Amino acid sequence: MKKLISVLGLFFSGVALAVEFPSDAGIYLVDSDQAETKIGEVSFTSADNDRAAVVVDMDNSVFTEHFLSMRPFRCLLGEAEWFCYLEYPYDLRSVVTPDDLSDLEYQLLFIRKTPSEFGIDAWNGLYYRLEIEADGSITGNLLEGDLNSLQSPPAEKYSKPVDLGEFIPADKSKRLFPTLRIY
Repeated sequence: MKKLISVLGLFFSGVALAVEFPSDAGIYLVDSDQAETKIGEVSFTSADNDRAAVVVDMDNSVFTEHFLSMRPFRCLLGEAEWFCYLEYPYDLRSVVTPDDLSDLEYQLLFIRKTPSEFGIDAWNGLYYRLEIEADGSITGNLLEGDLNSLQSPPAEKYSKPVDLGEFIPADKSKRLFPTLRIY
């Protein structure tokens, strides 16, 4: 039985509702056949009334190491596409609220590439927009866009330089892992 961390969130015209995050949960990438690949774990601890601290621990054993575009990447290999983990290189507060999961989203960034491409291009960035489900699990819907904004540190500490307004929903039929789940 999993321990749950309760936090308050404002929903439905400002009414406060309790949301429970699991204290520990697996992070799974889900392919189009609904097969799951566990890539890590996340721990949630209560930070205060409405926030939970998050710690992500990626399972390096499921990835293969590749030196791409002059730096190491850990990738999951598919026949037509690779998903390469992009560790966010700047400071995050690493806290979430029921209506702001962006610090967790930033810890789950990927770049896709084809096996035939020599390097890797941040233009092919992958971002999972996370939502809390009614059962307490978290689902990430895949967006595609340019992660080149991460080449330089953000002007303000803890700011989030990825402009999701420039991202588009991924064509789920073409992506190796169109969904991410945390439970």
